[in-house]
Amino acid sequence: MYHLIKKDFLIQKRNLKLSILLLFFFSVSFSSIGTTGLIYSICAVSYFLALGASALEEKNNSDMMLVSLPINKQKIVLSKYISVYVFTAYSILVIYGIVLMERLLKLPFNVLPFTIEAIVLAIAGVTLLCSIALPLIFKVGYLKAKMFNNILLFLLVFGTAALADNLVLTIHFTWQQKALQFFSELSEIEMLGLIMIPLLIIFIFSYFLSLLFYKKREF
Repeated sequence: MYHLIKKDFLIQKRNLKLSILLLFFFSVSFSSIGTTGLIYSICAVSYFLALGASALEEKNNSDMMLVSLPINKQKIVLSKYISVYVFTAYSILVIYGIVLMERLLKLPFNVLPFTIEAIVLAIAGVTLLCSIALPLIFKVGYLKAKMFNNILLFLLVFGTAALADNLVLTIHFTWQQKALQFFSELSEIEMLGLIMIPLLIIFIFSYFLSLLFYKKREF
């Protein structure tokens, strides 16, 4: 398992270097939108790296080699799902490093604010994205799923922004006022559970769906 996750990192040396540049760019350019920019940055780069490993594997026909080895398909699929959080942790650490650098060196520009709430929401966003994207990749391959997965990322980023703006503009509706009151009364632990428990269930279901597709897929 460890070696499969390590492989996803090693085959992406170029993508990892690019991700550092992207995170630095996002940290500066998205600083004006605050924690929302932090969420978008982590989601986009984690998603890019998680799917990038699948792209390179398909390009090099690595799947054919993996299935020919005495490796349980369950481990192959599970390693992809664990890699999602490894790449997410990597993105968070890089952004934290950029924030520390800005503070210590007093650089002449602003960077993204680093908050625990935004980190939790970013992890939730990555979980949802990859829960939808990975089963499709395991069923039809990265290239066939590429367009759908790109649209999925676009919808998450711009769809959530549009939804947030719409909620602000129509906050006078009773159900929205009640919803805001309900969420405002929750503790941080309750809010975390309300967000992460359903996503964890979706993620587990996604894993078993991917495993089913992978076992039936012909190479």
